[in-house]
Amino acid sequence: MASIITSVRHPYWGPLGAKAHETRTSLGISQAKVAQLVGLSVRDYAALESGFVPPDVASALAKVKLTELDEALGWDTGRALEYVTNAVTATIEPSKSLAAQAFTPDRSHYSTSAWIRLGKAVRAARMAEKLSRSELAYAMKSSNKTIMRLEEGRVYGDPRTAPPGDYNSERYILSRLVHLEFYLGWERDQALRILQGENRDTVSPTA
Repeated sequence: MASIITSVRHPYWGPLGAKAHETRTSLGISQAKVAQLVGLSVRDYAALESGFVPPDVASALAKVKLTELDEALGWDTGRALEYVTNAVTATIEPSKSLAAQAFTPDRSHYSTSAWIRLGKAVRAARMAEKLSRSELAYAMKSSNKTIMRLEEGRVYGDPRTAPPGDYNSERYILSRLVHLEFYLGWERDQALRILQGENRDTVSPTA
């Protein structure tokens, strides 16, 4: 699974890396200089700025005192921590995502065909990455049954519209799409765009 994680932009460190790159280049200082000041290897600091952070680099970054990065880049104390905190919040609080904002309580916001379209895209991506339903379920903090229902498009906004014993809440799934996207290497809100009929090239022609 590491091959998947290393191929996508890290949701926590990405925003900080982008701002660090912007500031460092405006100051005209090298990556090597900043890396030395914060106690990182040049490779690890370069990964931070790129946003494509493999697990071993993420472990190294977790040990860095962000106040030292503030000092190296001439930022106010706490600015680096703010970038990371905001990124973490946006990832773990689905209420801040476009998918959750688009949800209308007590009824299905998206049609059955839209969920079937997303389900086909999810299954195709999962199979391409040779992932089991169990692995994807773990990433979404959910269950195998939920992944099966999602891939088959059996998602409902109201339990009264679902077959007995087959209810999978639209609100529940929308709240976990950010985890799904990260694990499959999709862009943020790509799942929502598929639900809305965009990004059809990610789905089979019959979807």
